Amino acid sequence: MANVREVARKDGVAYEVRWRDANGKFKQKTFTARREADRFSLRVENELADGGGTEALVKNAKKFRDVAEAMMAATHKLKPKTRRGYEDCFALHIYPTFGNRRINTITSMDVEKWAAEMRTKPKPKHNDDAPDLPYAASTVRGALIALSKVFKYAARHRLISGNPCAGIEKPKIVREEPTFLSPQQVERLADWLDDVPPYGLIVRFAAYTGLRPGELEALRIRDINFLRRHVEVRRQAQHTPKVGLEYITPKSAKAVRDVPLTRSLLRALAQHVEAHPYRSDPDALLWPGRKKGGAPGKRAPLSYDVPFRHGSVYRGHLKPALEELGIPVVRWYDLRHFYASACAAQGIDIHKVARWMGHANINMTYSTYMHLFVDGHEADMERLDALGGAATPVEPLARIGNGWPL
Repeated sequence: MANVREVARKDGVAYEVRWRDANGKFKQKTFTARREADRFSLRVENELADGGGTEALVKNAKKFRDVAEAMMAATHKLKPKTRRGYEDCFALHIYPTFGNRRINTITSMDVEKWAAEMRTKPKPKHNDDAPDLPYAASTVRGALIALSKVFKYAARHRLISGNPCAGIEKPKIVREEPTFLSPQQVERLADWLDDVPPYGLIVRFAAYTGLRPGELEALRIRDINFLRRHVEVRRQAQHTPKVGLEYITPKSAKAVRDVPLTRSLLRALAQHVEAHPYRSDPDALLWPGRKKGGAPGKRAPLSYDVPFRHGSVYRGHLKPALEELGIPVVRWYDLRHFYASACAAQGIDIHKVARWMGHANINMTYSTYMHLFVDGHEADMERLDALGGAATPVEPLARIGNGWPL
């Protein structure tokens, strides 16, 4: 229950609204006009009647930074790299503008102005000679998403009445067309890298399984199931500056999967495991790494005691091989794109490809690779023709609710 009382002031009379919030603590707010105090009193009573809090109605609401930190502390499912990304985004883009503001004073106009400035202001330069470039659309979009998450958390806990990010248009991200190598180019590249075993096998494996780089780095001997002829993706490697190397769960629930292996890959993997110094240990890393340091040509030998790092192999071996062979210089991730294109070329159903690639939903596969999958409908039409010309009449299937007999 909110009460309005008249209070004497040096310059006249004020009207003080007092109430107990949902936690039983006394709150108050003062007005110069009785009408404003009465209206505010009704708002307080409505909030309390709905079981909500009144934090959003008072001036001493929490600061944005405090709410953001509370949200991050309450969010337990974030991967370490994702959490670090949010923390960096808050520190670099959001806290300078909103960190010390009371969260209930931030309006949609404030957010629109901030987003517009992000789209136009130049991002920090690493050196004075670098050109002035605006932030990428993906950066602005990510910052808006992070900002909105804090406001959603605040609204859920009745710290604010609504999310000021609602309705604000996020910049669209124009995705670049993936680069697709041909099977011949992949094989030439792998043959070249066979001089540094097992790098040639690793390239073939990445190209014909479509595993993400972190999933490839985290593979153990036990993950190659020779009996069922598939690789079991159960973890990924992740590198963050604060923590270093971690082995964590895959990107999403759908990323935990079994990916079938070709016969040629299985034969090569069997030879690789047979020569593995820790072949009797199922938890041993499948691929070798290399210690840091050493001049070119005098690097330390590969070691299965060192984690495999795809970035190091790309810089030191794969990229130079591409340049030497005259093959377009692609990213390591483009081997995953090759897998999708190879599956499409062989007529493999896109739903299977989505499952094998570990996409969170089929829409991701459709939006990225649908143009590769040609819809062959000749066989479907042949079946329809056969139905119409069947010697024995075919009864339609019974359907519930259409009047047909069950």
